[in-house]
Amino acid sequence: MKGVVLLGDSECIVKEFPDPEPGAGEVRVKMMATGICGSDLHLYHMDKAGAEKRGDRIPGHEPCGIVDKLGHGVSKVKEGQRVTVYHYLGCGYCDQCAAGNMMWCRKARGYGGPVDGSHADFVIADERNCVPMPDSVSFIDGAFIACPGGTAYSSMRKLDVKAGDTVAVFGLGPVGLSGVILAKAKGGKVIGVDVLDKRTELATKLGADAVVNAEKDDPVGAIRNFTGGKGAALAFEASGSDKGRSDIVSCLRRGGKAVFVGAGSSEKVINPGQLINSQLTLMGSFVIPLWMTYEMVAFMDTHPKCGIGCPLQLDSKKPTISFTDYAYKENRFKMLTAFKPEDAKILAERAQKDIRSKWHLLEQMSALEYGEGEEAK
Repeated sequence: MKGVVLLGDSECIVKEFPDPEPGAGEVRVKMMATGICGSDLHLYHMDKAGAEKRGDRIPGHEPCGIVDKLGHGVSKVKEGQRVTVYHYLGCGYCDQCAAGNMMWCRKARGYGGPVDGSHADFVIADERNCVPMPDSVSFIDGAFIACPGGTAYSSMRKLDVKAGDTVAVFGLGPVGLSGVILAKAKGGKVIGVDVLDKRTELATKLGADAVVNAEKDDPVGAIRNFTGGKGAALAFEASGSDKGRSDIVSCLRRGGKAVFVGAGSSEKVINPGQLINSQLTLMGSFVIPLWMTYEMVAFMDTHPKCGIGCPLQLDSKKPTISFTDYAYKENRFKMLTAFKPEDAKILAERAQKDIRSKWHLLEQMSALEYGEGEEAK
């Protein structure tokens, strides 16, 4: 099989590997779509020494595809089944694994870290980690369920978004935009906040009721105005910035709730005194538990218009692309330029007739942004 290897200093190559074989209780999954997470980009930008220490470990932890081969003892997952693969492997016996919280298992291993990941033709998965998907849920949706979409869904569930609730979303990258879509699907009134116009514009296209560029306007004041002076009932912090974390507390109404998922600053910017009089509830959220992944797949099946990989026509004269690929396009194009041309061609040819894999869309995105023959800036 072919797989991506990181070389350090923003370089990577596609290498040949032996086809992996599933062991007892395992299956082999042929990758149909795989997302590039922000954490993948941190690894991509690491120095040469870090890459040498990492070796030929294949990155990627947003896998989705078709079960290709069964190991001994596998009885519930079938060959040919469409699955999104839960990206943490646990011991399978502790209290956290029994509860479906593999990410908290003391022996947890994540794809792309100690285990070869999804930026390859195949991954090996425990049978229990394979969550079946109906045909109505696309492979791209399944890849985003595995990490960014699942992170947003778990957060919206903690917030318990109901019809008419005002939801402020800080940080409109792929996770924040997933939050916008899911909050709207649950009936929320959404106001999005970011520092880039193209992201706020995209949030509007995806259904946000209002947007604020925090570089140009005061987001707390804008949210107060949007809510008639009360403040947001609920908030989702996906920026990881000092200002985002501080503003999200200040924008809440009395009795409001916020969930924090954005990784970034370690500065102490929240004043606990703000929580007391207004009786605010602040929560952290980390990816999504395995049991909730089944719930999210069912949600996507019954809410087809909120597909995380849903097509978005940005310009009638240009190809239709998915919003998640648009949100990632700058960093993704930089990764593409590190490949040799023949490597990019190999990855693009993996796309099926009606399934636009993540790697295939890299070429679309570079063409839309830079035009043919232009170099990345």
